Amino acid sequence: MKKHIYSILMLAMAAFTFTGCEDVPMPYDEPSIPPVEVIDPAGNGTEADPYNVAAALKYIEDGGSESTEVYVKGTVVSVVSGSFDPSYGSLKYYISDNGTTNNQFYVFNGYAGPNRTKFSGEDALQPGDVVVICGKLVNYNGTKEFTTGNYVVSINGNGGTGGEVTPPVEGTYISETFSSSFGSFTVKNIKGTPWVLDSYGYAKATGYDNASKTTTPSSSYLVSKAVNMSASKEATVSFEYVLRYVTTATGEAIEGISNKVLVTDNYTGDPATTTWKDITGTLKEVRDWNSWTKFTAAVPADIIGKSNVVFALYYECAASSGTWEVKNFTVKEGKEDSGSTGGGDDNTGDVTAGNGDFETWVDGLPNNWKTASTAGNATLSQSTDAHGGKYSVKVGGTNSANKRIGYKETELKAGTYTMKFYAKAATATGASVRPGFVPVTDGKVGSYVYGDYTNNISNGEWVLVTHTFEITVDGTYCLVIMNSKNPGADVLIDDFTLTMGSNVIIK
Repeated sequence: MKKHIYSILMLAMAAFTFTGCEDVPMPYDEPSIPPVEVIDPAGNGTEADPYNVAAALKYIEDGGSESTEVYVKGTVVSVVSGSFDPSYGSLKYYISDNGTTNNQFYVFNGYAGPNRTKFSGEDALQPGDVVVICGKLVNYNGTKEFTTGNYVVSINGNGGTGGEVTPPVEGTYISETFSSSFGSFTVKNIKGTPWVLDSYGYAKATGYDNASKTTTPSSSYLVSKAVNMSASKEATVSFEYVLRYVTTATGEAIEGISNKVLVTDNYTGDPATTTWKDITGTLKEVRDWNSWTKFTAAVPADIIGKSNVVFALYYECAASSGTWEVKNFTVKEGKEDSGSTGGGDDNTGDVTAGNGDFETWVDGLPNNWKTASTAGNATLSQSTDAHGGKYSVKVGGTNSANKRIGYKETELKAGTYTMKFYAKAATATGASVRPGFVPVTDGKVGSYVYGDYTNNISNGEWVLVTHTFEITVDGTYCLVIMNSKNPGADVLIDDFTLTMGSNVIIK
């Protein structure tokens, strides 16, 4: 009986205990844990569509190339205190997709812009700034990060870097010999063989490999640091160069080869997408490795006064390649006009070229456009109203007689040829032209053979003239363009070419 009484008492106590617990509130100090924001990888790593941080982390985890530059967009979380060194100008900082420390990504020794443009200080970046960064992603001892040399492409949607570009020192903006390093220049290779440093002490660009006797189609830039020309009044680019194997034995340009001197005040970080100004003019080809030529060109007026100016040397080749060697590259305040070839307005251009583009002038006349015979009888002068390049030729006209511009006497084989050029009236009177050729024997012209007239040429636009014709007998000929006496006014001619099938005879 006693056991039953104890059992009833125990059951009663248990029931009372569980009922009482139902009304006990949760402790007031128990923390509320927010959900972690999950951000999916996005972007393809290009400047147009950069990775987000999640995609950058995945790129590394998936074994992405550590030698390929990619673009990543993120929000600055923090800048590492004490990471700014004025002598280098780089910063160490963290970015993430939402500005928090969740999945933050380390940016090691990043710069304010391409070519190691310096940050102005540790406060150049602020938490919350949205940045796009270009650089190489690596896993360094377990830390996923941008490796050194990366740079900011934009801050808060704006181009530019918030950094400082190098001011001129005693009138010199850039001075690199290329004797043992590229110095403040960076190689940006698009394809094939990049710019290299030759053991003889200069920068060299060629797609030709002497050991294997093969050519690799190539495209490569040598890009300068950004320089501050905001206080400049006028400045000059100069360097020494050797250029070979860019023309045929007859002096015609080889298709697919290009060598250029470029400048911009809006470098994107990718030379292939940057809008450049071409200041090359005409480069001179030589026949040996010891004939160094001096290049000089004025920095364009619309670049003078800008604070973020970048220069570049560009080469390209296809089936055949030239070789371009460059040393002692400088950009200096002031004008330099002695011993110059290429670039500047006073140069005569490359006298070894065909000069169909009318960029080469000798003694006031377009080179190669002077005939020993009477085929060419017009008065010729230089015009800066050009279809391409800097110059065209102005062919004087009169309403009393037809006038002709003639290309120098040339040996042509029998075959089918195509002549093309652009024409534009020099005045509001308009113009009419007629292409043709004439055989020349012992210095005397024979019968002229002409194509169709192109009439009603205005001074408002360039007109393409095309003429296909037959040479029936191997011999000496002059190619001519008639400036018709009706209406008899001056006409501009530019970008003349002569081809025989796929072979370019004059360009």
